[in-house]
Amino acid sequence: MAAKNINAFEQVYNVREEENLLARVALVVCAVTQREVFVAGFSIAKELLTIHYTTYNSNRPVWELDFFEQVFASEPLLAVREKVKGVFVGSVKNLIVPDELYNEAVAAQWLQRLFFIERTDAVAAFPLGNDKAMYVQSIPLYMAELIKINFRKSVVLPLSAYQFGERPAQTLHLQLCVGSSHTVATLHNYSQLLWHKFIDYATAEDIAWAIRLHCKENYIDANKLNVTCNALSAAEYDVVQGLSAYFPHVKAGNGLTIHNLWDPAVTLANQLAECVL
Repeated sequence: MAAKNINAFEQVYNVREEENLLARVALVVCAVTQREVFVAGFSIAKELLTIHYTTYNSNRPVWELDFFEQVFASEPLLAVREKVKGVFVGSVKNLIVPDELYNEAVAAQWLQRLFFIERTDAVAAFPLGNDKAMYVQSIPLYMAELIKINFRKSVVLPLSAYQFGERPAQTLHLQLCVGSSHTVATLHNYSQLLWHKFIDYATAEDIAWAIRLHCKENYIDANKLNVTCNALSAAEYDVVQGLSAYFPHVKAGNGLTIHNLWDPAVTLANQLAECVL
């Protein structure tokens, strides 16, 4: 087993104090962003048991290979690869293309016009059945290969996949997923997708300003948004709570009230699991 990365920041949440909790883990989902790894372990009955989160400092390069190699090798929840049912990848370099306009080669060209894409970067597309569109995103080729090598039998999906799945019909439903430096935001009006974007932020105010600006540009009343919010760790709790100053009644991703530090991460774990379990 590889040594732990001493420059990494780790958090662990257990649903209960139990000596053999890890031994009860039968199913695992994993989320990966440019500086984070989120891993959730479930029982055979699909009950969430534990969440392990690891990140590294923002003054280091994104998609740092050594970090991800060490976490994949040393994280206990990832030790049995066959238990890992889904790997969710969050990339700021993404594009949604309606089915009727989608062409693999052309979509890759559009992505290159929007973002700086290395020739060696991996571009992948995922169907969004409910929205009749394709989700196209790019990550470094070495990361795509690392995920493929380590999780050969796992389903690979975008981190935001749960935001496009089955959901209650609701007017102006804004779904947020808050990470250490980016927030994934997806706005639907009932079944209609209005917009999807990654928001770079340092404070809750940055997220709120970006959302309100985008709403203004698209003639949407931001005061009428119904906001649900997940997070990758307990460290983002203050940011989630801070959003309530700009959008009253911010709920967890499942629509319930947020009561404690880990509620947004617990909801994220369960919603990711619903995509693959």
